[in-house]
Amino acid sequence: MNVAALAQSVISDLRCAAEFICRFEDTGSVEDITQAIEHMESVVSSVIIENFGELSNALGRLYALRFECTVNVQDIDCAISHHQNAVESTPSGHADLPSRFNNLGNAYSGRFKCTGDLKDINSAISHQQKAVESTPSGYAGLSSRINDLGNSYLRRFEHTGDLKDISSAISHHQKAVESTPSGHADLLSGISNLGSSYMRRFNHTGDLKDINSAISHHQKAKAVEFTPSGHADLPRGFSNLGTSYLVRFERTGDLNDVNSALSYHQKAMESTASGHADLSSRFNNLGSSYNCRFQCTGELKDVDSAISHHQKAIESTPSGHACLPTRFNNLGNAYSGRFERTGDLKDINSAISHHQKAVECTPSGHACLPTWFNNLGNSYAFRFKRTADLEDIDSAISHHLKAVEFTPSGHSDLPGRFKNLGNSYSCRFKHNQYFPDIECSIGSYRGGAASNGAPSIRLQSAKLAARLSSIHDCSHCLIDFSLAITLLSEVAGLEQTVHRRHANLLDHSQFLGLAVANALILGRPDSALEWLEQGRCLVWNQINQLRTPVDTLRMNHRHRSLADRFIEVAKALESHGTRSNPSSSGTLAEEIRLQDDTLIHTGLAADYRKLIEEIRSLPDFNDFLRPPKVVDLLASLPSDSPVIIFNIHEDGCDALALMAGLDEPLHIPLKDFSLAEAEKLKHALQVDLLKQREVKDQDRGVRIVSENRISMAGILQALWYKVVQPILEALGYSFWANDSTRRRIWWCPTGPLAFLPLHAAGIYGSSYKPGLRVSDFAVSSYTPTVQFLNKKSAASSTVQKCTNILLINPNTPSLPAIPFTRKEVHNLKVIMDNPHIRTLLLEDGAATTDKVKAEMNTCNWVHFACHGIQDVGDPLKSGVHLRDGRLELLEIMRQKLSNPEFAFLSACQTSKGDLKLSEEVVHLAAGMLAAGYRGVVGTMWSISDRHGPEFAKWFYEYLLENMGTDGLDSTKAAYALDYATRKVRDTLGEDDDAFLTWVPYVHFGY
Repeated sequence: MNVAALAQSVISDLRCAAEFICRFEDTGSVEDITQAIEHMESVVSSVIIENFGELSNALGRLYALRFECTVNVQDIDCAISHHQNAVESTPSGHADLPSRFNNLGNAYSGRFKCTGDLKDINSAISHQQKAVESTPSGYAGLSSRINDLGNSYLRRFEHTGDLKDISSAISHHQKAVESTPSGHADLLSGISNLGSSYMRRFNHTGDLKDINSAISHHQKAKAVEFTPSGHADLPRGFSNLGTSYLVRFERTGDLNDVNSALSYHQKAMESTASGHADLSSRFNNLGSSYNCRFQCTGELKDVDSAISHHQKAIESTPSGHACLPTRFNNLGNAYSGRFERTGDLKDINSAISHHQKAVECTPSGHACLPTWFNNLGNSYAFRFKRTADLEDIDSAISHHLKAVEFTPSGHSDLPGRFKNLGNSYSCRFKHNQYFPDIECSIGSYRGGAASNGAPSIRLQSAKLAARLSSIHDCSHCLIDFSLAITLLSEVAGLEQTVHRRHANLLDHSQFLGLAVANALILGRPDSALEWLEQGRCLVWNQINQLRTPVDTLRMNHRHRSLADRFIEVAKALESHGTRSNPSSSGTLAEEIRLQDDTLIHTGLAADYRKLIEEIRSLPDFNDFLRPPKVVDLLASLPSDSPVIIFNIHEDGCDALALMAGLDEPLHIPLKDFSLAEAEKLKHALQVDLLKQREVKDQDRGVRIVSENRISMAGILQALWYKVVQPILEALGYSFWANDSTRRRIWWCPTGPLAFLPLHAAGIYGSSYKPGLRVSDFAVSSYTPTVQFLNKKSAASSTVQKCTNILLINPNTPSLPAIPFTRKEVHNLKVIMDNPHIRTLLLEDGAATTDKVKAEMNTCNWVHFACHGIQDVGDPLKSGVHLRDGRLELLEIMRQKLSNPEFAFLSACQTSKGDLKLSEEVVHLAAGMLAAGYRGVVGTMWSISDRHGPEFAKWFYEYLLENMGTDGLDSTKAAYALDYATRKVRDTLGEDDDAFLTWVPYVHFGY
């Protein structure tokens, strides 16, 4: 062929190749790219030498493009060969050399994705580094090359687990984003890749800030809302976002996250073309999302869907592909999960088979291999529980040992792997009673508790270690219990909203009781007290800590800026933590806003921890915000009145009496009382007594009582003989007829006892004799924690006398009328006609939520006479009903009142806690204390509307009679309440109807 004819043929081939490439971009048809390759092959094989590098580069890109569609390794081999030719034929210093280095690097990186051969990814990084280094600063394509280099570091990290690689990936992706102009087409993929890097680092370190950053970047990539329908980047955007939500769900257990993951992975699958190389990945991710939701909900249809999608993922993944082990593992997980639910041996056999395949086809040293060992061990352990075949549990232990051995120190998965190893040793011990197995089990649990990772998994390990060591290794069990209780505060970490913290604390109250019971059995009442204070009312204590004054720190001018930063971060952290439970309208813009809030919240929590550590490093601040020791708790008690804190557990019921002057708590065993008895009395009071018939007159809550009920007198008698009298006897209390000799006593009940009226314990009716009621000896108050009481006691010299009282009586059209509340507040306005007291009455339409909150800032005393409710579904929504809605507990907690002193909640259920969160004391009275009030009168259940005015009148009459010229004294409120209840008893007698009138009223605080 002559030169002219050859040239004409080359031109024709180039034109045809260009046409097929254009058509491929429109259709995505592999046949079009194949035709383009054939024409370019013809061009490259021509004798035109001067353009050989450019043409080889173009042909290499076409092979790489087809490889992305087909995952045919021959295509990527050809791509590498042609890109290598292009690099070798390009002179040093040539303007195109950087792009050819980059293309060669991308081809090696693509082959690594398929083969997992480390030599390929090392070559990819080497050539991409050359591309970046040889690209002039300011060149438009530099950000893209930096992004590609970041992707390769990310892929190598996924294989090796080397943290240096993921740090390099994040660094390069961050640079790529920063150097890409706003509106540039590459910006979205750059932000998305940065999100993927943060997610991979979270998988290794468990730092929540990383996964929140990942979600935030994937959302802001806007690959969902702003990528045109049908665009090639659309499925990838859906997939990345879904994977980030799924990873966060595995840490937090928030069902909203797994539902979001499912939604995005479903969209990713639906928008991926049939036959596309990424379709197997879409199937896999969707299957994993279904399996995670199944683990949370137990719905069989979810795990069936998981298995179906994982099977499709395997079927559409080429043999020998680097992702195939992951597909086998995930299908094995789904089969294993279904076996746990159904017990079908075929499922667990399939699980073991697929987990074995995952192990067998993963190269030694791969970062995922410990995960495969762990899951294979789990499946063997599950089968052992069904078959009792010792070979299975031996295999489980063997594989769990390998999982622990090959997991790098500091990896966030290590606690779970230690826990699984401990479970397997424990299973084998139960089967053969071989004592070294239980020692290994305890040691494994301790390893899991002490490792870096999810606090929930670490806590599970610590609890298991403590339970076993309390039976088999008593000499060390206190250390295990102590670590477990310390981890409770991490499970309810400050990076979460209050709603989420309460949800995470639902299942731990019985363990706290077990820990305290063991401490008391071992003669350590000091540890028992410290644990009760550390493990109860966690959320209230966190809020109080965030409001901790740092005046001592600020007094030193060198530390003033540190103190100011602490105050600033603490205020912001409290604001984010007490925000309403996040919910999305479903738009991407709203999801981005919520995720921004979450990211800020997580960052504030991290800053807060760093500030605390910085403050503790200063001289004299080593114990700043550490859990108080027993010596600190006893040092600040009220001078002449005991505090009684309880532990109610199946292993024993006990009281600890705390008194000023004692070196340690006085342990008082309640030998005739039990957890079962406490539950029976609680049931009698709250179910039988209060839910079987309508009350005869109007009340301030929706409550019903039974005619055929267990006697209230019987409940109070049981509390007297089995709980209160033994405590008074141990304290050496004697009955004196002189009323002025009665001291205060503070009750701090736990468990079911928190729902029973200890303040009214005694004998009533004809059997009564002086000295048979708690009120004969002491005036009762309650406190959520000893720490709270100590703070209020220490501040007793700064009591703000009442000079402004706010009376609140709203008209609530949507609720039944309670006519006597109007009489109550008007009576109080009359008797408060005193030159030393200003009374402000908000009633009917004036008693709106905004107006009430505003006036609570100007009046240091407040009296609510209205409907109240304890919300069973969401205790933080409990509240009092005002003219325009409910003033909820969460909103009360947020208040930063100037001089709050005392609150009277003349409404129903204002001190009735949540049954599921008995150790968190989640009720309105506690909320008012958290808002800063020194004392609160609340109600344990519905109160009689008819007698409410008289009760309130007698309460305030006592305070007025004992008032000085500077106003009402809130420290006398407990005595005023005692006076009012006596007046009611004198008026109504001592039958059960009378009990229902006065017993509900309780005093909280100092």
